Amino acid sequence: MDQDLASTVAAFRSVVSTLKRAKTQDLMGTAAGMRVDQPDAQVLIHLLDSGEPRRVGAIAHALHVESPHVTRTVTKLERQGLLERVRDPDDGRAWRIWLTPHGTEVAQVCMRVNLELFETAMAAWDPEDRADLTRLLGKLSTEMTAILEERMGS
Repeated sequence: MDQDLASTVAAFRSVVSTLKRAKTQDLMGTAAGMRVDQPDAQVLIHLLDSGEPRRVGAIAHALHVESPHVTRTVTKLERQGLLERVRDPDDGRAWRIWLTPHGTEVAQVCMRVNLELFETAMAAWDPEDRADLTRLLGKLSTEMTAILEERMGS
C-alpha cells in the first residue's frame, strides 16, 4: 500500500470526522438558538449558497446523497419553519425548496460558524497555503465526483 496515500486519506478522514462531530453541530445549534444537525446544516447552507429555490433531486445530487434523505430533512425543516415549497416556474406541477426568512437566518449562522472554525484553524497559514488547499480540494472533489458518477452511473 502507498504509505503517502494512506496518510493523506487518514488526514482527510480526520478533518471530515471533526466537521461531523456532535460538538460542531452543537456550536451551530447554540449560535442558531435551535438544534441543527449535520443534514439540516448541509441543506440550509446549500440553499443559501445556491441563491435560488432547488428541487429535492438537485439538492440531493449536489450533496451526493439519495433523494429520500433530503426529503426527510426538508420535511423536518419545513415543520420547523425554515424551508418552504414554491412552485417550479419551469413545471407548474413540481415544487422547489427555498429558505424562509428564519431559514435564511439559521443558514447564515451555520455558515458563519463553519467559516469561523476554518478561519481559526487556518489563522497562521500563509495565503499561498490556503490557496493551495482550495485548489487541491477542488481538484480532489471534481475527480472523486467523476469517478463515483462513472462507477455508479449517476
